[in-house]
Amino acid sequence: MDQESIIGASIPRKDGRMKVMGRAQYGADINLYGQLHAAICHSSCPHGRIKSIHMEKAKAYPGVRAVIIGRDFPTCHGQFIADQPIIAIDKVRYRGEPVAAVVADTERIAREAARLVEVEYDPLPVIDSMEDALACKSLVHENWDDYIIYGLTHPVKDTNIIDRFQLIHGDVEKGFAEADAIVENEFYCGMLQHAVIETHVALADATPDNLTIYSPAQSPFSVRSAIAKILGYRMDQVKIVVTEIGGAFGGKAEPKLEPIVAMLSKLVGRPVKLVYDRNEEFEATLTRAPCKFYMKTGATKDGKLTAQTIKVYWDTGAYGTYGPRVNYNAGYASNGPYMIPNCHTDGYCLVTNHALGSAYRGFGITEVCCAHEAQMDELAHKLCMDPVEFRLKNVLRDGMTNVTGEVMKSAGVAECVEKAAANIDWDKTPQHWVTPEGKLRGKGIACFIKLSGTPSTTSCTVRMNEDGSVNVMSASTDMGQGVRTVLPQFVTSVLGVDVDKISVSQIDTSITPYDKTTTSSRSTFHSGNAVLEACQDIAEQLRVLVGKKWKVPAGQIQLKDGLFTCDSDASLKLDINEIGKSGVLKEERPVIAVGKYGTKDIFDPPDELTHQTKRTTIMWMMGCQAAEVEVDPKTGHVQIIRVGAAHDIGHAINPLGCMQQIEGAIVMGMGHALTEEMIYQDGVLKNGNMVDYKVPTFMDADFESKISLVETAHPEGPYGAKGIGEPGVAPTAPAIANAISAACQHRFQAIPIKPEDILFREEG
Repeated sequence: MDQESIIGASIPRKDGRMKVMGRAQYGADINLYGQLHAAICHSSCPHGRIKSIHMEKAKAYPGVRAVIIGRDFPTCHGQFIADQPIIAIDKVRYRGEPVAAVVADTERIAREAARLVEVEYDPLPVIDSMEDALACKSLVHENWDDYIIYGLTHPVKDTNIIDRFQLIHGDVEKGFAEADAIVENEFYCGMLQHAVIETHVALADATPDNLTIYSPAQSPFSVRSAIAKILGYRMDQVKIVVTEIGGAFGGKAEPKLEPIVAMLSKLVGRPVKLVYDRNEEFEATLTRAPCKFYMKTGATKDGKLTAQTIKVYWDTGAYGTYGPRVNYNAGYASNGPYMIPNCHTDGYCLVTNHALGSAYRGFGITEVCCAHEAQMDELAHKLCMDPVEFRLKNVLRDGMTNVTGEVMKSAGVAECVEKAAANIDWDKTPQHWVTPEGKLRGKGIACFIKLSGTPSTTSCTVRMNEDGSVNVMSASTDMGQGVRTVLPQFVTSVLGVDVDKISVSQIDTSITPYDKTTTSSRSTFHSGNAVLEACQDIAEQLRVLVGKKWKVPAGQIQLKDGLFTCDSDASLKLDINEIGKSGVLKEERPVIAVGKYGTKDIFDPPDELTHQTKRTTIMWMMGCQAAEVEVDPKTGHVQIIRVGAAHDIGHAINPLGCMQQIEGAIVMGMGHALTEEMIYQDGVLKNGNMVDYKVPTFMDADFESKISLVETAHPEGPYGAKGIGEPGVAPTAPAIANAISAACQHRFQAIPIKPEDILFREEG
């Protein structure tokens, strides 16, 4: 395939055959000679002082090598505040928190011994809701000053508030005075589990001077940095090898099991492996935090938005983790892709005695989208306007200043709204009606805006081997989004090497160049730019070597469409795919280059109070989805009839991959809207299993979907590309929720919307 046609080509996934044939090596598949196995004794108490830990029975169990508690390694860590011990020290803050770790000859022995650890607690009042947290009937953390703060988070002394973020734009009082219609609402989004196929797993092999960890780590350099701090290694002594990742969605973005196995391996001098089961995955890992919104929005009688205030509370669980970043990202996007001259967002992260609320696909964007899109529908209804027409009157367009103070460019949201609506024939049938069978039909629409984390840096290495094949080394982890397919497409676009001759190497932090993290839908944008830079360097090196072979100056050598030619001798030609046989690379210096892309220089630090800035992010992602649903008023059952999606992806490097991302996201968002929610009572999770926690599968995706890729090229993206990993899920749940509200002619103010909510809607 030539250089020009490779960009925009739907080539098959390069890792597809390996995974379909069962040859992919996931975390649980990795074993080392002489390894031992670990298991965790988890807290049965959601909040309490640890009075005593009795380990005698566990230590005496045949095959047990060691048992450790928090006091053995009293170091805390965290993304923005070091508030989280590896194993609980003196106090437990959520049910499922590790209180002891056992290492033994087999996993069975380790698990049986872990059950023999006896812990006595002095219970404390349980903070079981955001309201409890605000009331401060108990403090989850007594003194925020006890912890090191790395940045971004702003705890409030003597409260359960670990972070506050404000976004102030214009004058909201003035804006509401100009409004002819004002709506005020509350909205709630439930707690979700990542529910990935592969549970958390880690394998560590430690010596006094070196540590190797095998893990499906989403952000290996972040994990390496944390481990080095915790155990006192230099970074060059810690190596993170990333296995295949069986799903992540943010749940594997921070250290979880890695510090535990590292400590145990260092203690016993043998490799140690720890694999969580599904119950542990629910109770002891990470979640999408539940959140509650209080919103007030105003508009003129002709449908122009004038002002909006938002107060949002995030239940970030017992520790901060990524909560402050969710608060920050969601705060910037909380007003949606709309031109609102006056707004005030006030966001709070609260700690409770729940499992940890952390990074989840979209970093809060799905939640804020649910809230602001319910508001848009409510205002449109109050003004007797069509919801699509109302949105088109207010969406951001190029040259407009958004609520963060940034002037928009390459904003394709208006086209996305039009295409998403057209994809479900919005104008051809009513927005709500009753079928001859008495079922309720309704249509809903929702659009969104999302930023990408800025500033950040990505580096990639590209090497041409002696046979002309190419290796790419990138720490952008492939979690299913297709990094190992897209990056070779960028290589081919510059060099012309056949895609089949290009591979992306396994991530190993000791040799793979630095990448900040695989989050924020940034891999194609950042790694793509880095690979393009490296390949330009490779092309220059090859011109020199070809010129040397042909005995002409490098300046006379051209490379186009994968063909080397010579300006002074038309008979000299060489296909780059034959370069390994040509002798050009024989006994020469390595053809290798490093490319780097960073956004530090474009980032404009925001005002400390208002967070206004001329450049919030390198990339705004936008899109829209529309849904048609059928509701059975007798049972409350919701059937999705069709979904229409339109996403501004800048430029589709691999259209098939983009479509697959969106298709999967729609099914995921369906679960957010209708079935998924972790339910806590008195700090105890009531549905921590895959029977009671309902995750939709493709068997549930028996509806029509039509997807449009809108290409509004980003001026700094590689070939104009933007991100699509997270955005696909952002508008799905709010579009479905708005469709159900239209069908039932009742505004639902929370997700998921369950059958009982529909049956008893009038009682609220």
